[in-house]
Amino acid sequence: MTEVFQRSRVVQAWLAGIRYLESQKKHDATNIILEITSPQAATSEDRQVVNAVSHALQQRKAKRTVMTAAGTIFPQTIYKRYGRPDWYAHYKSIMARGMAPNTWGTYALRMIERKDESGATFNPLDKIIEKLIAIRTKYLNKYVAAYELGVCDLAVDLADDLNGLGFDLPTYDPSIDRHKYYGSACLSHVTFKLMHGKIDLTAIYRSHHYAERALGNLIGLAQLQQYVATEAGYETGTLTCISTYAKLDDGLGGIRAASNLLETFPIDETLIKETAAVI
Repeated sequence: MTEVFQRSRVVQAWLAGIRYLESQKKHDATNIILEITSPQAATSEDRQVVNAVSHALQQRKAKRTVMTAAGTIFPQTIYKRYGRPDWYAHYKSIMARGMAPNTWGTYALRMIERKDESGATFNPLDKIIEKLIAIRTKYLNKYVAAYELGVCDLAVDLADDLNGLGFDLPTYDPSIDRHKYYGSACLSHVTFKLMHGKIDLTAIYRSHHYAERALGNLIGLAQLQQYVATEAGYETGTLTCISTYAKLDDGLGGIRAASNLLETFPIDETLIKETAAVI
């Protein structure tokens, strides 16, 4: 059953989703959709939630924080330090030294390095930015949905003819992931849409752990959206996250611990609006 939660900010959207999962008998669900209208905005209360979730995560895994998951999608610190395009090479160098053996790396690495049919490497993420710049400078926003890095055929989806149906960013790699039942990439697809001069982003997850990863994932997606929009010369729009399977996992110390923690967090912004309307 599909559940849609429309909220203004990342933390409020995550709270709506995880509280819904908490209420379910088996603490899981299919097709949880979060639609966030101002994904880069954050209040002091939001930051307190992020810190509290990070603290809870560290009780189970000392080196894990909310920003650990965010960094696998977009390495904000490295980008801020080196800028585009230099951060690509620095990030790949760091990953080459630090990636554990027999692991598939990070979403960010898959977004910035792929191989074409000839075996040559190219950068799908930067290709999206180049296409968006071309749209703005040459075609006057004529193409709304031609910014895809598809999971099926990158050679077609990244072509310069702009005749596709969107700007998609591949994370699922059939050459690596097709034989796996567990441990492969959970983020399957990222698509950018140019809507009325703003960059919308939609992310699709095949499986989503809401306690250990989802909040960080949403922050990382918001940073990725901001990066693409800024570098291509646009404003950011809506961030939508579709979790085709979502689960309240044990990342916060178990279901009871997660429930206790959620009780300390701000109430849903929709309840505030409803109360204000009644008053």
